[in-house]
Amino acid sequence: MKTTLLVCLALGLPLASGCASHPAPAAATAAAPVAPAVSRPADAILADSIRAMGGAAAWTAHKTIHVKMNLAFQGMGMSGPVDHYQTSADKSLTVSTFPGIGIVREGSNGKVFWAQDPFNGIRQLEGAEAEQARIEDAWNSDLEARALYAKIETAPDPPAGLECLSMTPRTGDPIRSCYDRQTHLQVSQEGIHATPQGNVPFKVTMDDWRNIGGIKMPYTTEMHAGPVVIVTTVNEVAFDEPMDDKMFEPPSPNAG
Repeated sequence: MKTTLLVCLALGLPLASGCASHPAPAAATAAAPVAPAVSRPADAILADSIRAMGGAAAWTAHKTIHVKMNLAFQGMGMSGPVDHYQTSADKSLTVSTFPGIGIVREGSNGKVFWAQDPFNGIRQLEGAEAEQARIEDAWNSDLEARALYAKIETAPDPPAGLECLSMTPRTGDPIRSCYDRQTHLQVSQEGIHATPQGNVPFKVTMDDWRNIGGIKMPYTTEMHAGPVVIVTTVNEVAFDEPMDDKMFEPPSPNAG
């Protein structure tokens, strides 16, 4: 389930790791090397992630979700409300409102993926943009992973305490998703995101997982785009509200 309209992208900075070196006493015994964590099959990692989020039965018990959020550009003094509407049939609509900029909409009727904003007007997404929207609009992308991605495999060299998957869509670049080895909840996702201005590297981290309606969701998402940090905070979640399918249809070319 996509939690925000703007997939905000990051250029990660490498961690500087340095330790002062001191000669060991002659009688000191070298510390035994730490054994690397054992890599598990991709399907096992996905299965644990689904269980950690409440399980397949909890997700199929609901038909719609309406999430009210706030999206803030840190250090820029700009923020605005975001409403995200989703159905279990993978139909989606996200509406963001920013003072001085206007309203940004992105949606899908399950077949056509579209976007509307003050800068690019109304667009029907194609290619890698449409493919990433198809994945983001999924009711639960881990539950539907084998249908959403062309290839999924365990990623090598995960950070300490995490296990990661390399997930390749039908079109576009692979996504690296990492999960906590203890809780099995998703910690981060990174890759290349297609935009109207070209491909952009991204990284997003998830935090503050909460249980609502039998489902666990991250209430805080932090996204980086170069020096810009964008934080999305969930304010309210409502399941199974009635939703008119017409709201997910692309706007007419004459729509304002």
